[in-house]
Amino acid sequence: MPVSYTIDNSFIKIMITADLNTNIPMLREKLRELSPTMTLLPRIEGIINKDEPTLEDILRVCSHDPKLLGRLTRRAGFSGSEQEFARDILFKKGLGFLKSLAIRSMNREIFEIPMPNSDLTPFLLKKRSVILARFLKAFSSDVGIGVDEAYLAGLLFNYGYVCSELTCDGLGADALEFEQNRSYYDTCASELSSEFGFHKVVIEVIEDAHKDFYQTRLPFAQALLRIGNETLANTEQTNGTIGRGENPDRILLDATGLRARKIFSVLKDISRNYTV
Repeated sequence: MPVSYTIDNSFIKIMITADLNTNIPMLREKLRELSPTMTLLPRIEGIINKDEPTLEDILRVCSHDPKLLGRLTRRAGFSGSEQEFARDILFKKGLGFLKSLAIRSMNREIFEIPMPNSDLTPFLLKKRSVILARFLKAFSSDVGIGVDEAYLAGLLFNYGYVCSELTCDGLGADALEFEQNRSYYDTCASELSSEFGFHKVVIEVIEDAHKDFYQTRLPFAQALLRIGNETLANTEQTNGTIGRGENPDRILLDATGLRARKIFSVLKDISRNYTV
């Protein structure tokens, strides 16, 4: 009966909400510990968007975590004080340099987790995610989103899986399995990305990563990322060559309006030149 079906759906939604309310606080702390830069990056974006950013703005953002500031200055090859570093950013290198520095630092942090539930390793997931980031960035003008939003959307496309492993690490056998609950973990990842202050485009791409394709909000980006992700996953398992083997899903390919050869060519070039 329709009424009974509605009640069941409502009950499922209540259970999912309850799980989220329990899981999000734990994941929040784990992600902040795993990657301090993940919460820093949106704050840098906030400074960039100001009409006249100040030295105090940079110091306020960077000094909330002394260890993080130390990592950023070492990565930049800088040996001076916090004040000198902030002055160098504001008056010489620019805030874009600080953002690039933070992204490179985040790349090295956000995938360093235990992965006992699959054949993936932190190295493989990081490599796949960085390639997806550069892949979507290459098509950013076609998709109609900014290059930074495209990069971060690709980088975090599989972050629902990271949330599943972090949940397993925290809850053990009580954690929901990833394969049967992909959308749940995508919701965890998207809610935390929203809380940390990431751009709406990034949040929507993460949340829709395993939705029915026709329900996604950025179908062009989703089609490219799903094709890229599936292709890279297959090459990880078979040590095969990109572009050889099965063709991409026809629905996804048609949604891009591109030929498979073009997509594979870009993906192959980026994979070939991969460095962190």
